[in-house]
Parts: sequence; structure tokens; C-alpha cells
Amino acid sequence: MNQLTLPSFAKINLILRVMGKRRDGYHTLETVFQTIDLQDTLTFRFEAGRHFHLILDVGDSDIPPDSSNLIYKAAHLFQEVHQKPVRMEVTIKKGIPLQAGLGGGSSNAAVTLIALSHFFGWPLKRTELRRLARKLGADVPFFLVGGTAFGSGRGDRVKKLPDWPSPSLLLVHSSLPCSTPAIYRAYDEAGLLTQKRDSIKIHFDQRPESLRELVSLIENDLERVVFALYPELDSIKKQIGESGAVTVSLTGSGSTLFGIYDSSRDLVRAAKKFPFCNQARFVGRAEYAKAMNIES
Repeated sequence: MNQLTLPSFAKINLILRVMGKRRDGYHTLETVFQTIDLQDTLTFRFEAGRHFHLILDVGDSDIPPDSSNLIYKAAHLFQEVHQKPVRMEVTIKKGIPLQAGLGGGSSNAAVTLIALSHFFGWPLKRTELRRLARKLGADVPFFLVGGTAFGSGRGDRVKKLPDWPSPSLLLVHSSLPCSTPAIYRAYDEAGLLTQKRDSIKIHFDQRPESLRELVSLIENDLERVVFALYPELDSIKKQIGESGAVTVSLTGSGSTLFGIYDSSRDLVRAAKKFPFCNQARFVGRAEYAKAMNIES
């Protein structure tokens, strides 16, 4: 039996802008993704078999150990295309909070595609892997590359960016289970799509050269409706700002907020004020590729 252990990194959205609505009901987005060092750990055990068979060990976490899990869906989709049966066991050690806007499930799915690719000797082209990833979820394609990247469409059309410099970063978690469908429905009902929007003004071959420049780019269009639906998150944002953060933003549709600080000393002091938080740093593309043993 072959065994492979891989990290499954979380992400934050440094920028998230809602640009319009598609005919299929999804929204068109522009976003800047960033992998961070908060992670799950996935251990895969593979052996050849006559039929596809998957056992999920989720430990004491609350994620489903059945076919509704994105790990199962990713493995099954890969097997449908590659058509080489495999018996696999996946053990998950959770480190990423659930329903937190940090992409834990999407990351798990992408890492499963990467692990199966390693086991079978990369039988699928990169374009085919990206196609499978888009079927699994809007954030999944990003986790095939990691680092800093621009997402468009549903967020599933990914273009690599030069790595942005990592600031002193604090993630503050809420136990609120934010509903992404409810948030986008509220966004529509608030009439926030009535004005035509310009694309994000970033240079695809450059990166912010200072903390001030990085901070000036950070925004999340969903904050207005998220805070209206979940006032506790608005209160947490104010508390992070009062703790000395130079900027605070929601990641994804919540429920995690991140604060950026001038120094690691300010961050450490602020971390003592929040019961559920993580200090974090950016994971660049080369580091991500090395961890996954893929091309950067």
C-alpha cells in the first residue's frame, strides 16, 4: 500500500468584488486569493483494486465521512475520468475551522486530485485537472496552484500573480455558520448589482511593495450584507480594529475576519484579546508547490 501525507492549506480573499450575475444564478466575481499556513493534514493510503472504494476517517471533526464530502466527490470524479479502480483510505486531521470562508473543503478536494495524480503518475493533463476542479467548486481550481492568484468568473478562472509580501496577520473566528446562498440572496435584494463596475486595478506582473500599498487594495463587497445579517461579525471587526490592526476584512462570505498589523509585536498583543484566533502568514507559490511536490 502506498502512503502519502500532504498539507491542505487554507485561503483568504484579499479582494472580493461582485461584478454581476450569470444566467445560471451564480454571481460573477473578481477576487485575489492567498494561501495561508493554517492547514488540515490529509494522509492517503492507496492500493490497486478491482473497484473504486474509499474510506474516510474524519476523527472527531464534524465533517461528513460519506459521499457528501468533497474528498469523496473529488476521488470519484477522478476515477470516472481515469477509469483505473483504486482502493483508498483518507485520514483527515482538521486545523481549518468549518464554514469559515477559509476554503477548507475546497482545499481538501484539490489536494485529493493532486494525491491521486501522484499515485497514478499524473495521467491527466493540467487542463483536465482544472476542468474537474471547476466541477467540484468555485474555489477548488485555485488550490491546484496556491500562492497569490486572481480569480474571475465564479472565482474558478485562475491566473497566477507574483507572490504578495506577507504581513503580520491575525485570523479571528466566529462560531456563526454563515449561509453563502442567503448572503448572495441578500446582496441581490439590496440592489447592489445595479451599477456597472470596473475591473480590479491590479498589475498582473507586479506586487504591492509596501504594507500601505497592500492594505489599500483590500476590500470585500459582501461585508455590507454579511454584517446586516450577522451583526456579531460587525462587532468583531470593530474589536479587531480597536486592537491595533491597520485594516480588517472579512474573507469570502465569512465567518472569519482577518486583521493586518504593523508589527508582529502588535499582533501578539492583539491575539490575547480573542478566544478563537490564529496567527498566520502567507504561503507563496514556490513553498506551496514544494509542499505538494508539484510544478510552481
